[in-house]
Amino acid sequence: MLYVSLSRDAIVVVQPGSVDVQDQLRSPNRCLTLGTHSWNYNVAYGRPGLLINPSNGSDVLRGSTTDIVNRIYNNMCHGHQTLPNVQFTFPDILLIVDFNYPSHYNVIPYLELLYRRYFPNILYCGLQPETLKKQIVAEKLGFPIYYLHALRDIWQTKYECIQHAMKMCDNFTGYLLIGDDTLINMTNFERTPKYKAMVGDEFVRIGQHVNTTQFKQLWPWWGVEGGRSAMLGVLNELAFKANRHNDHLAQEFLRNYYSFVDHSNIFYFMPIDFLYVPKRLSSIFLYMTSLFLKYKDNVELAIPFFVCGLEHPEDVHFVRMCRVKGEDRDKSQTRFEKDLVYLHPFKYHANFNNTPQGKDFICQNYLRSD
Repeated sequence: MLYVSLSRDAIVVVQPGSVDVQDQLRSPNRCLTLGTHSWNYNVAYGRPGLLINPSNGSDVLRGSTTDIVNRIYNNMCHGHQTLPNVQFTFPDILLIVDFNYPSHYNVIPYLELLYRRYFPNILYCGLQPETLKKQIVAEKLGFPIYYLHALRDIWQTKYECIQHAMKMCDNFTGYLLIGDDTLINMTNFERTPKYKAMVGDEFVRIGQHVNTTQFKQLWPWWGVEGGRSAMLGVLNELAFKANRHNDHLAQEFLRNYYSFVDHSNIFYFMPIDFLYVPKRLSSIFLYMTSLFLKYKDNVELAIPFFVCGLEHPEDVHFVRMCRVKGEDRDKSQTRFEKDLVYLHPFKYHANFNNTPQGKDFICQNYLRSD
């Protein structure tokens, strides 16, 4: 059995024998135990597990997250003061990082530097595991990478990452999904209600929406696969389940949805680079994502639809966000305001590696913000 410690410092990884995912799902527990991906063979789709650099030459790795982060810090923030200890951690929350493109795997050391101190458990989710293996070797990453091989369609990967994570045998109380270029204000995140689903406030603040009676909208994804026809497919199936099958989940979801949305012929949309789902809502989340995957719904429509169908406001918390646009994307750190919970995007190579201001922001300000 493989074990990853939930404490801040200890990481203990033990390599188990191979496990068949379908056999596990047919078992009475009906959940996935964490496995180890074979380095020499294809990484199984949909199975969370660990990729371990074979150059370590051992089935058992022992290390300290503090030591790992300090080594990364000394390399990236050379010449800066010693990295201070953090004042709070989230051992019961699984941080899931979604990669739209495999070429972005090279930012994993930055993500480890920013988030490992707070989240002892991080799951990286994306395509092309062979590209990740090459990056692990190139960067000489000696710590295990907790990885999930996801769908090929980037418009569905985000909610599929959480879906597979929720099927694991674990003790997490919540699942936080972010993009590989999302920058969280950890102090403000610590203050958020972890018993509620959380998503950015842009679609309720701005009210961006598309109309089901129109085939063309300014939003470019409305008329293509995953847009209008996909969302209507989900809505129609929910109505069928509610009316013909007396499905209580569908009935409650539709009742909440129509009480939240002012007009029954609109869908809200927004980029999804931050999403938190508490485990207590996992049943309705898995129920809805099974429909989203069936109809191949675009995540930017699917997730606002999901949160609108929860019992607002008791089940949803809209967090303050900043979506950086235009010329500001090259100086994202200037938009990282005190009241934000997250900012998107912060491009690590552009904003950290290539600009002194971005590097100083991370090394002097962000990492010392507790």
